[in-house]
Amino acid sequence: MGLGTGATAKVSQDERRPVILIVDDSAPHARMVADALETGGFETLVATSSAAAIAMFLETRTDAVILDVLMPHMDGYDVCARIRDFSDVPIIMLSALRNEAEIVQGLNAGADDYVTKPFNVSELIARVGAQLRRVHRQDENRRRVHIEADDLSIDLDGRRVSRGGTDIRLSPTEFRLLSYLAANRGRVVPHNELITQLWGEDGARLGPYLKIYVRRLRQKVEREPGTPSLIVSRHGSGYVFTEKLPVKS
Repeated sequence: MGLGTGATAKVSQDERRPVILIVDDSAPHARMVADALETGGFETLVATSSAAAIAMFLETRTDAVILDVLMPHMDGYDVCARIRDFSDVPIIMLSALRNEAEIVQGLNAGADDYVTKPFNVSELIARVGAQLRRVHRQDENRRRVHIEADDLSIDLDGRRVSRGGTDIRLSPTEFRLLSYLAANRGRVVPHNELITQLWGEDGARLGPYLKIYVRRLRQKVEREPGTPSLIVSRHGSGYVFTEKLPVKS
């Protein structure tokens, strides 16, 4: 079904399936990814320009975004950052750029995963499913508990974080990281344990970038990110969230 310039979609007639927005200026490549996802049980939207992607995201309900990095006018990093301004939807970036600087740039822009080309389509489908399952588990397993530290407020049930009454927007990965550390307050959480919580048993490839997510999270929740007091590093061991936290049921 057509959705205007640079956009197509396939819609289920039965029940609502997860909707994945695919953003790629190469229509054939985007269609290949869309076909594979539809075969895997997802609905898809395809945008072949950055402007179309942002407009479509604002106008439709989207469960996850697959975003190509190399696009004209506004690249994938900028699109990712724009989406992060108003949404915490899972974002997976696709790119032929393999060096660490590009991967770091993508993660800093707010991506939850970064897949380099060429890639195995079945692996991409698995990664999309993993991101959606993690968000779903958060929604189902969260308890009605409110954690406060200093003037930082973490509402695990509402997936809301605020400081002094002002909301702080976190990506799904950032929220998982913060909520897990806060739930284990006072305990040094080993690096490997955090990596598994964020990306699953196969998340070792993203392990080196854990510190990027920690740094980005500190920039959002710490009063002084350069001298953190909430999320503290334990060299060679892991990270610990401040111990003195009142917990309200």
